[in-house]
Amino acid sequence: MYTGLSKLRINRSYNMNIRWKLFTTISTALAINLAVGYYAVISLKQAAAHANQIAEHTFQIVTESLTTQVHFKKQVQEWKNILIRGDQPELYQKYLDQFLHEEQQTQESINKLLTQLEPNTSSWEAASDFKKSHKTLGLQYRQALDSIDSINSLTYIVVDKQVRGIDRQPTELMDQVVEAANQYKNENLGKIIQHQHAIEQRILFAVIGLLTLTVAALVWFADRSIAHPIVEATRVARRITMGDLTGPIPGHGSDEAGELLKAMKSMQESLASSQSELKQEKSLLAERVNRRTHALNIANAELAQAAKTKDMFLATMSHELRTPLTTIMGLTEMLQDALYGPINSGQKRSLATVQESSRHLLTLINDILDVAKVESGKMELKWDYLPIEQLVEASLRLVRQPANTKKHHIEQKIDPMVKLIHGDGRRLKQLLVNLLGNAIKFTPEGGKIGLEIKGNDELDRVELSVWDDGIGIEPIQQTHLFEPFVQVDNESTRRYSGTGLGLTLVKRMAQLHGGDVSVNSDVGKGSRFTVTLPWNRDDNNAHYQKMANEHAADSPAQHQSIQGVTLLLTEDNPANQAMMSDFLRLQGFNVVSAGNGLDALKLAYKHLPAIILMDIQLSDMDGLEVTRQLRNHPVLASIPIIALTALAMPGDRERCLEAGMDDYLSKPVGLKEIYHRLLTYL
Repeated sequence: MYTGLSKLRINRSYNMNIRWKLFTTISTALAINLAVGYYAVISLKQAAAHANQIAEHTFQIVTESLTTQVHFKKQVQEWKNILIRGDQPELYQKYLDQFLHEEQQTQESINKLLTQLEPNTSSWEAASDFKKSHKTLGLQYRQALDSIDSINSLTYIVVDKQVRGIDRQPTELMDQVVEAANQYKNENLGKIIQHQHAIEQRILFAVIGLLTLTVAALVWFADRSIAHPIVEATRVARRITMGDLTGPIPGHGSDEAGELLKAMKSMQESLASSQSELKQEKSLLAERVNRRTHALNIANAELAQAAKTKDMFLATMSHELRTPLTTIMGLTEMLQDALYGPINSGQKRSLATVQESSRHLLTLINDILDVAKVESGKMELKWDYLPIEQLVEASLRLVRQPANTKKHHIEQKIDPMVKLIHGDGRRLKQLLVNLLGNAIKFTPEGGKIGLEIKGNDELDRVELSVWDDGIGIEPIQQTHLFEPFVQVDNESTRRYSGTGLGLTLVKRMAQLHGGDVSVNSDVGKGSRFTVTLPWNRDDNNAHYQKMANEHAADSPAQHQSIQGVTLLLTEDNPANQAMMSDFLRLQGFNVVSAGNGLDALKLAYKHLPAIILMDIQLSDMDGLEVTRQLRNHPVLASIPIIALTALAMPGDRERCLEAGMDDYLSKPVGLKEIYHRLLTYL
């Protein structure tokens, strides 16, 4: 504890060091500046007092000079009054008394002025001359008075002629005295101003000099005691930050800066020690990481192999299921269309059952492949502006037959404000068909289902809602409803078949379009599934108008005749080949069939077909290689080639297009869809 207190006292003394230096330096600077200020105040007071004395003395001289001049002029005026009105005894005596009084006042004023003036100066000499002249003038005035006869008025005229002009010299001398006094005043005031200006300059230079020295001293002190140690500490910190823990750290006194550098030196030593320990730990950790990385690589390789195996399994399964399913669906369509002859009602029902089972199996296969595409991130949307009425009609058309079978009443309601929707038409139709299919499945016979489209202009959203009055879903089961392979598990739903992928795909499709799906359901009352997607009213209206204008500008569609058009069908499955050949010949095509890649090349070179349907998985040469060789032929390079394959995994379509094919159809596919697709290229 004592040691801790000692360190605390030492640290406090260190903490006071720089502060004391700053205090001493600033106090000294302030004291010097105060002294200069005091000197300036005293000097200015002395200069002001001296200036006041000079100004007062000068004022007295000027005042006395003017007083003398005034009395002298009054004396001269009284003399004139005697000469003009002296013939009257009472006025003569009055003017004479006033004359003598002014003469005495003039003498007193000039004597007083001489005492105030500095001897032997120009003003003093002028005043002395005036005094002598004034005395002479007084004698002359008295002699003239003695010559006046009060009885004879002519004597006044004679005397006036005798003394006329004798006051000119004293008057001029008096004017010189006044002028000299004013000049004296101006000279003294000028000296006062010069003296004060000199004092102000000395004070200004002294203050500037002292302030400069003070700032220089503070800068020097700050640089030596603060800036230099901080710069040194910054350099050391930067070096340590760059990882150099071996450089020297110089000591810098015992103040705070020195303590900082000492602390940094201790920190560097501690970091060096820690770094050494970390290197050892890093080496051990690297060894453990290498072992675990190796194990992880093995696990990743196994996972990659498992993923590859899964993709291969799905691709093989898809191909093996789609190939016979294509034959079944194709033959069923041909039988239903009575291409092999008329059929009875029982046969029609049986064929409808086969068709429905085939479609159910196709839906199951498609759902599995779509989930695989979504989960692998390889599903790409074909964005377009779709007429909402066509989307609704296409979706309802696909579910109308099973709905009619269960005698469901279908309602639809479309917001007039919603004309277009932006998205992938195939995927949006798949989304609605899945929801409508569930509504039909879980609604008893004679129930109601509906499809509503509603736009929200404020939120820039459009809602696609599918509702029913079926069995409903319990709240606890709604939270897991959109998870893969999850089905509602209760007595009312166990009798319904399904994989649990339909709603999962609905949610994934909505999310791919930037939206989401929600459910609102009551047990025994029904359910409402609402898909919310981005939608902008102004943007959709603009595209709707554009589509309307383009449609108006188009000429009526012209149906091309396909009679005699040569078509090369490449199909390795004999049943599929026979079924599709018969169908296409009945439509008017001249069908040339090939069961492998080499035969397809030979027949293409021989017959130069107008269009080719190409299977991909062939026995000797796959359809991709056949397409590449056909694209190198000068005549066949531009012939449309449509892939017709059971490969439907992510990336299969892209590989077909990269090989040079123009389009892609995934088995199983309806014969009418094949026919309409062929028409688009002819």
